[in-house]
Parts: sequence; structure tokens; C-alpha cells
Amino acid sequence: MSRWDAILLAAALLVAADAEAADAGRREKPLVLPAIEATGLVAVRLDADVHAAAADGYGDLRILDAKGDEIPHVVRDMLTTNRGKVERRARAVVAEAKPLPDGSLEVTVALGDGHDHIEPEGFALLTPLHDFEHRVTVARLADDGGWETLVEDALIYDYARFLDVRDVSISLPVVRGGRRGDRYRIVIGDVTQEQQSRLMELTRTLAAGAEREIREKTVVERRPFRIDGIEFWYGVEVEKGAAAVLEDRVIGGFRVVRGPDERATRITVDARRQPVTEFTILTDSRNFSRMLTVERPAEPDRDRPRPPGRPIATATITRIDVAGLRREQLAVPLPESRLETYELVIDDGDSPPLAVTGVTARGPAREIVFLAEPGGVYRLAYGCDRAAPRYDTAAIRAALAARVVATPATLGAESVIATPPPAADPLWLLGDGRFQIAVIATLALLLAAALFRAAQRIDAAPPTRE
Repeated sequence: MSRWDAILLAAALLVAADAEAADAGRREKPLVLPAIEATGLVAVRLDADVHAAAADGYGDLRILDAKGDEIPHVVRDMLTTNRGKVERRARAVVAEAKPLPDGSLEVTVALGDGHDHIEPEGFALLTPLHDFEHRVTVARLADDGGWETLVEDALIYDYARFLDVRDVSISLPVVRGGRRGDRYRIVIGDVTQEQQSRLMELTRTLAAGAEREIREKTVVERRPFRIDGIEFWYGVEVEKGAAAVLEDRVIGGFRVVRGPDERATRITVDARRQPVTEFTILTDSRNFSRMLTVERPAEPDRDRPRPPGRPIATATITRIDVAGLRREQLAVPLPESRLETYELVIDDGDSPPLAVTGVTARGPAREIVFLAEPGGVYRLAYGCDRAAPRYDTAAIRAALAARVVATPATLGAESVIATPPPAADPLWLLGDGRFQIAVIATLALLLAAALFRAAQRIDAAPPTRE
């Protein structure tokens, strides 16, 4: 074997050993899918084993089919849609209006097109008037053709003469079973009220320059209750946004340490690289308020027995239970982190340490989504040193944007797989960066050895005579 063959062989063995060591930690889990009749989205929630072994950013995750080919996928946070009730208002259609003998006004309204099955939560009388007070009764057309009273003697008012207080709405009780063409009857009592004028006529009588008599006259006018329209309001369930799904993390264990001269309690938590956004302290202690700092543990240092960690988040944990006053806040939020261990440092000062009985953690749930074929067999590979893939995921993202519901799948038991480096192409080494580094290093060593031997020959050579 020539010298160059030896160099190439040594470099190849070095790169192969490096690649095998990198892939020695590769792990796989089979995917358990329900029966699929057509190509569709499948979502698999990542578990604690995957979080513990996967690289930062999850770029090493691979979905492999039965042939070992990679399947395009998307890793995303699991989301839940927050729904809430919002108020909508619409103008009612006045079907009939007539005055009654007792001075009341009866108005029959319908909800109008597009609101046939709406259950109104109330009515509002739109009027430009001020300084009034009226009693209102609201009834609903029953199945037998009669009127079912919903609200009786509700008060609408405007006291602008005294202060800015006004209420022209009538809330209705919850009534189910709406049908097409519902009508409501609104009776407004005493729609023509006597209204005292704000202006007063003053008459003064004088005799010999002296005031003998003062007369005050107030004008009272009868003013009808003007209605510009009637509105009704109702509630609609709408999506108020999406929020990340948080799940409880399985803590590998925790240790509470407190030195004899320390004024803080240190809790070491084994989180197994699971994404964490919140820690909660479990304790039986009462009536305390302490500062808690979540730290990233520092690397061991021979010169320092306990090097300080790097703070991640700080919050105050509190539990007050005295004289009927109860207040508790034991959760500590933090930016999402994936660490093997955390240190939770409680500043006790000169107070006795808390009796910590446990620590819980929560973090965002993540899933991997891909397109599965009927009858396909798939597995999830992770934990290897590989660059993030660049897949064509347009179809997956389009389906997710259209809110297509993905079929849930589960993960099976974990197995460790050692994969040798690919060597089908004899020239694969030429494009490998590690091979190039190995060749450069080997050539540098050979050059150094050659220079050393040349120097030895020069020193051993006899001196030349002039």
C-alpha cells in the first residue's frame, strides 16, 4: 500500500467512525395509525422520549415509510381555538303601531330577514328625547296565537335634568324554541307625558320704587314619546383566536439542597429537555411571599464548588391564609426552554425554608403532521446529528390553513438504531467536509514529519570545507 493509499484509508476510517458515532444515538418509534381510506393528514404528538433525544429545533426528526424513504412533514405547536360570545345588534322591523285607550303605545315588531331563528336577548328603544320615564311590557307571540308575557313593567328612563343617566334597553329572559316569523309586542305606558318646561316666567310688581309682589309661572307641555326605531341584540359564538395547548411534563426528579450558611433553597429539577414554559412549586407551607429565580445550571468548575447559573426567569411565589384573607400564586412563567436540568432558587432571607414537596412543569404540546397513504407503514426517527430537511410541504400547509382535521396517530415503543454511513458511491468522501478536514490534518502531520527528518539530515551531515 502506497503512502497516499494509507492517507485515504485513514481519513475514510476517521470519517466513518465519526459518522457512526453521530448516528449511534438514532432512535425510532413506530407510528400506530387507524385505518385510512384515502390520502390525508396524520398528526402525531411528540412524547417525552422524543423531546429528550431530539435536537434543538427538531431538525433531526424524520418520517420514514416501509422502504426507508423520508416523507415530508411539518412540526408545529398544537393549538386550541378559543371561542367566546360577542354581542350583535340589528334593527327590528315595525309591523304595527297603535295607541291604546289607557294612553299606552303598542308596537309589534318582527326580527326581519336573516334573523328568523335568532333568540333576542333584549330590545332597545331609540329616541332622541331626554327627561322621561316610562314603563314597558314585552310579550312574545305564542304557538296558540296569544301573547306570552316575557317582561312586565320594565323601566326605561333619562334623567338628564339631574345628571347624565340614561337606559332605554329591556333585557329579556332566556327563552328557547324560536321559530320562523317570531313576533314581539312592546307596550310603552303613558307615551304622552306632561313635561315641565325648564324655563320659568317671573313677574315683579313695583310701587313707589319698592317691590310689592313676585309671581312665578311654569309652563307645562304635553309631549309625546318619539321613537326613531327599535333595536334588538343577541349573542353569537365566534372564534377569538388560537392558543397553544399546554401539557403537563413528566419530571424525572427533583432535589432540594440548602447549605448551612446559605439563605436560599435550591431545587434541581430534571426536565429531560422537554419544552417548559411554567414551573409550579408544591408546598405545605403557609403565609409566605418569596422571590424565586429559575436558572440554567453552569458548567462544573474545579476552582468554584458551585458556579452561579444564568437566570432565565424571576417571579414571586405567595400563599397567604390568615384572618379570612386567601391568596395563592405558586406558578412561575418562563420563556420556553429545553434543558436537561433547571435550578429553582428560592430567596429565603433569614426566614425558615419552605417545605417543598414537589415541582410540576408545563409546556407547549407539539406534533408532527404529514400526508399518509392508505395502508402505509410509517415510523418516526430522531436523535441523530443531521441537518434540518428542506421538504416541499405546500400541500400540508394548505390543508392546515384550510383547517382540515388531521387523523391522530400514536407512537409505539422506542428502539435504538445504529446506522452506518452511506458508501454506495466510491467518491462520496470527496464531498464530505469531515473527510476534507481529515485529509488536511493528515497532510499537515506528514509535512511536519518530513521537515523534521530533513532537519535531522542537515544536522547529521559533515560540515563542508571551503
